[in-house]
Amino acid sequence: MTKIEQIPAELRWNIATRAATAMPFAYHRAVMERYGEGFEESVQAIWREAGKGQGALARGFAMPLKNAPDVAEAYSTISTLLLGPELQGEVKVAKDRDCADIVVTSCPMCSRASEMGMDPRACCADCRAYGESAVESLNPSYGIAHRSGICVGDAECRMRIEPKA
Repeated sequence: MTKIEQIPAELRWNIATRAATAMPFAYHRAVMERYGEGFEESVQAIWREAGKGQGALARGFAMPLKNAPDVAEAYSTISTLLLGPELQGEVKVAKDRDCADIVVTSCPMCSRASEMGMDPRACCADCRAYGESAVESLNPSYGIAHRSGICVGDAECRMRIEPKA
């Protein structure tokens, strides 16, 4: 019998995060079949609650959260921790002002939606709700602006972290 310790940690992480990123779509499909349209706001509320957890994780790992680059790095790192190694991208820091761009080139949520025969746009509003809540929890002085998205057919997701106006 194979014990969990015999499965390489990287493979365990990959399998666990693939399963976790599939769950929202399984719930989406089940709720749609049962209740039909109109539950999207409830799903976004769940993602907002999940985003609130980023602040506690960042503080638990003593991540700096003083400026936009700090917030962007923490958001990127914790999102990868939660969504797994399939989430790929980078943080690009502006040289002349307090802002940073997060550029995502591979999104597990879009991958799971496609694998489950769903339109990747199904995760767009949820992702935005999660991102807004996460950034708020990391540093309430900063906000996130979504500039492009893989879920809507763009080659990459681009989000900007900057001070709130």
